[in-house]
Amino acid sequence: MLNEDQVASATWRITPDPMCILDRDGRFASLNPAWEKVLGWTRDQMVGHAFQEFLHPDDLVRSEEAFAEVLQGRPVLRFENRYRTTEGDYRWLSWVAVPENDSFVCTVRDVTEEKIRERLLEEQRKEALLHKQILAILGHDLRNPLASVTAGVRMLSRQEQTSAGAHLLRNMAASSMRMAELIENLMDLTRIQLGQGIVVTRGEVSDLKQSLEHVIHEIEAARDNVTVELNCQLSAPVNIDGPRMMQVVSNLLGNAVTHGSAGTPIQLIVDQTETLLTIAVCNSGHPIPQESWETLFQPFFRKPAIEGRTSPQGLGLGLYICQQIVSAHGGEIKVTSDEEETCFTVEIPGI
Repeated sequence: MLNEDQVASATWRITPDPMCILDRDGRFASLNPAWEKVLGWTRDQMVGHAFQEFLHPDDLVRSEEAFAEVLQGRPVLRFENRYRTTEGDYRWLSWVAVPENDSFVCTVRDVTEEKIRERLLEEQRKEALLHKQILAILGHDLRNPLASVTAGVRMLSRQEQTSAGAHLLRNMAASSMRMAELIENLMDLTRIQLGQGIVVTRGEVSDLKQSLEHVIHEIEAARDNVTVELNCQLSAPVNIDGPRMMQVVSNLLGNAVTHGSAGTPIQLIVDQTETLLTIAVCNSGHPIPQESWETLFQPFFRKPAIEGRTSPQGLGLGLYICQQIVSAHGGEIKVTSDEEETCFTVEIPGI
């Protein structure tokens, strides 16, 4: 059986935590092998040298104050500072130093990884707070005044206008609709990044066609020379989150208006079986470039401009939010695109 001295000797050699003895001048008198594993310095490179030689400059004053405490016979517990490695970076060390005759016995723990985790958690906390502040701004400070502008445009649109005035109001309506979509998409993105995800509340929707016609009217009224042809084959109410699905349709129609051929009708095709609701938005125009397929549904992705056209695509969140809403319904979005037609098809099961 090992005696106490043998146990102490074995512990000194095999423990993964650095241990050392400092003299009253702050020089390393003895070190265990763990120091080389943590910092890279050999025993010969550290013994006889003052601890200040290895310290981070910003920790020098604090460390000397802690050493002054132990010189007065008071132990130092869980004191943290940074020590330079042979590679030039720094490791965080947590010290327990206890006076023993004219020396000081120290046990040390490498807490670098803990510090990194603490910093990451603090950064995540600050980021979450920022996201909540952004959500509040979007939900109130921007949405409310925009609602007033939109209501004013609608009221003026009901009055008799000159051709130029009517055109101006359509442009204002289109801008207001686009801004509302951007705000809604940003709010959804913020919720996703906060870990809340897209929340859908499925229920029986019996007036889906009427809701689709309303979305189409908004799209057509806000833009010149845009026509959406609806082919709706519904035989029974559907089990979906109505407002969320209209958000998907609006985003897909807006995407089709932006990238489709001007003057060519956009097709909105809705079909229903006993187990599946299908909503397809199809437009003519240039096909989606091959290099864009892998990133099509990523946030902040914007399809390349075609033939020098400038398109008001905003932040590139529309398709990403569409996919999130459809996924929350347990469905998926499929895409086909060639020289004749581009179609985004939403499939929602469990109808």
